[in-house]
Amino acid sequence: MVEDYETTQEIEIEFNGVWFRGRYRVMNGTVIVYFENEIKFASHDMNRPDMVARWLLTDLARRVESRKRKAVSGGHSS
Repeated sequence: MVEDYETTQEIEIEFNGVWFRGRYRVMNGTVIVYFENEIKFASHDMNRPDMVARWLLTDLARRVESRKRKAVSGGHSS
């Protein structure tokens, strides 16, 4: 079980035509995803940890893209 804690695995997803790459690890039934400066975690219960990691990375990618859009639109409206 120590190996799972110390080992991270790369994961990639495509979201809106853009590829995002993060890392994840599994610890005590919880999947932890690291992406840029973000961390998100969830229990994997009956799901495969890599599938949960993809869902979490997709959510983080959505959040980052949303912030970028808000920054761009906020900078142009006067």
